[in-house]
Order: sequence, then C-alpha cells, then structure tokens
Amino acid sequence: MLVRFLGTNGWFDSATGNSICTLLEANDAYVVLDAGNGIHKLGMYVKDERPVYLFLSHFHLDHIVGLHTLVKLKLPQGLKIFGMEGTEKSLMAIMRRPYTVPLGEGPFPIEVLELPRDAERAPFLESYGFLVHSDPCIGFRFRLDGKSIAYCTDTGICDELIRLGMGADLLITECSELSGRHSDRWPHLNPEDAVSVARRAGAKRLALTHFNAHLYGTIESRKKIEERLAGAFEGLTVAIDDATLEI
Repeated sequence: MLVRFLGTNGWFDSATGNSICTLLEANDAYVVLDAGNGIHKLGMYVKDERPVYLFLSHFHLDHIVGLHTLVKLKLPQGLKIFGMEGTEKSLMAIMRRPYTVPLGEGPFPIEVLELPRDAERAPFLESYGFLVHSDPCIGFRFRLDGKSIAYCTDTGICDELIRLGMGADLLITECSELSGRHSDRWPHLNPEDAVSVARRAGAKRLALTHFNAHLYGTIESRKKIEERLAGAFEGLTVAIDDATLEI
C-alpha cells in the first residue's frame, strides 16, 4: 500500500505546502484522510474505478477547505464522505451558495455517512474514537492490504490516541507545536509528544504531518526534527507535500 501526502500543513497554505490531506492507495480502495487544500491533487492519482472514501477528522477549516475543489475531479464511481455525527449538517452549512457549489450539485455523486450509524459501510474501518482538541475531533484506525494504519490529528496526548495507535504498522499523527510548547486551550502535539505516543503505543512506524505553517515556516525546520529524533524512534518519517511512503 502506498501512502501519499498531498498536503502536510496545518492552519494555512504556505511555501512549505498545502493544508492537510493524505491519500492511502490500497488494492481495493482509495482512502482520503481530511480535505485541506492538498485534496486538489487527488485527480492526479485516482486513475481507475476503485471506490473512493473520504474521512473527515473534524470541521476546522484547514481540514475541509479543499472541498470546494471537488468539482474539478472526475469520479464516476462517486465519493463517500465519513465523519462524526452531524457531518452532513456541518458540510451543508458551508458547501452551499454563496460560498461554493453546493455539495449535491457536482459532476459525480457524493454520499455523506456518519459514525457510528454508518460504520458498516466502511468494512476496512477497524476503530475510531474522539481525541482531545478544542472542538470534537475523531481519530481513525484502518486495516488495508493486511496493514493497520492509525490517523490521529488534531490532538493532544490522550488515551484514545494511544489506543488507536496500539501496534499499528503506521501511525500518522500531527506535529503542530514546537518542542516544549503545549496549549490546554488548543491541544496539539509537539515532536517529542508524537514520538512518546508512538513508543507507548508500540507503533512500528510514525509519520508526522499537519505542521503549523506559522511555526514551521521552512522545510528545513521539519528536517531538523528528523535529524534530532531519528534515534529516539527508528521508524520516524517527517512528511512533506507529495512525498510517499510504502508499507
């Protein structure tokens, strides 16, 4: 399975990349994680009629702002959007005139599904749970091509984060804060937090994404994390836009 980082910024686009979006290319499905501006690249990689699923962690704008670019995609198989209870209402409030093309008026069918009600519609979804953030936010755990992938952003350290990442082949989580920084009001992880979580969970590999574009203004600032912490966690990857990871 190929993991493709379409957008790795948190908060806003900058010279370092687009806002958050990750694509899992599995044998039987394309699984898209969040819909920041990186999602505009999706058409470059969805080349066949495997089903396409989009999982939204929450509704902060950097995780959904790219939805207005969906109209440029060609997805004859349609798109299934999964999120927490209330997802359809939240999306309909934003994806409407005068802001953008309404969600149901694009060039392909879109179905909005909510958890827990529609969990069985995604048979590869192993588990999900609420993380700790300023607004409700959920993390996911998938099993695809025999591999377990946990996706948990935005969050501070919490029990659900550890549970979802437990023994995962790959834990994808965030790195919004600088080393030594924390906020109780807007919980996020710093690099050491993320490594600590991966070690506690026994994850095999760790990919950091969702870098606060204000705090991490250059790619070099990300690379320094990898240089500093590679010895603390052997399977560490610091993601940049358009990079891939094979698991």
